[in-house]
Amino acid sequence: MPATTGGGAVAAFDYGTDAGQGFENTTGADLAIPFIQILQSNSPQVENNNPEGSKPGMLFNSVTAELTPGDKGIVFIPCHREDAYVEWVPRDNGGGLVGRHDPKSQLVLDAIAGAGKTFGKLKTPTGNDLVETHYVYGLVLNQDGTEVEAFAVVSCSSTKIKPFRNWFTAMYMIKGKPPLFAHRTVIKTVKQTNKKSQSFYNFEFKPLKGDIAGSMINPVTESKLLVAARDFREMVVSGKAKAAFETQTAEASAEVDTDVDPEGTGNAPF
Repeated sequence: MPATTGGGAVAAFDYGTDAGQGFENTTGADLAIPFIQILQSNSPQVENNNPEGSKPGMLFNSVTAELTPGDKGIVFIPCHREDAYVEWVPRDNGGGLVGRHDPKSQLVLDAIAGAGKTFGKLKTPTGNDLVETHYVYGLVLNQDGTEVEAFAVVSCSSTKIKPFRNWFTAMYMIKGKPPLFAHRTVIKTVKQTNKKSQSFYNFEFKPLKGDIAGSMINPVTESKLLVAARDFREMVVSGKAKAAFETQTAEASAEVDTDVDPEGTGNAPF
């Protein structure tokens, strides 16, 4: 059986002239970038114990079904960001993903203009929900942050938007404006409570080595990581690799329409 890395990915072997054979006709439609999701107490994986061992607060890979303890987390290089308003059928009407809309589209602008009529919720003319969502595409590394293991997408909406914005603000403020993919982040989960005393789990973004400057990729000694991150970003931007949106479900109801206790989110993580 092939050796595996700590993240479950097959360890790299030298296959010589056989390397890459069989993948010659691979296109973007064949590459489904998995989402890294947080399991909540009412997530289907937890309620059905499928995969076995699913617990609230764990990180779940939507394609491989791999579980990672939330207090361990994953090491991640953010490579590309996309913003959208995602249209969902309300749960009471059966739920389901309808599509994604550009934040500047007329549908979104009209929904924002009419938000006061729907108690702050964004609705389409047909009654579907529009949810502000930020997607961060990136590479998953080993726990030391030295080797690439996989690629993934982190989706931030609802209560996840505040830690997302803190994370991006901290990276953006670094002197010299290094590229997004120069940063290494540990993504964990943290338990929070809303004003209704409901508990749920949220993302926690921390620099790999404790401080943001010390966690950045050294372009001289770690150039292979920069090359891998740059190449992956180009794949996403060009459309050669696409997120597995078909694996997505709406936010677990434990964190929908909640006001988080201000003490639960705190200041910027870096």
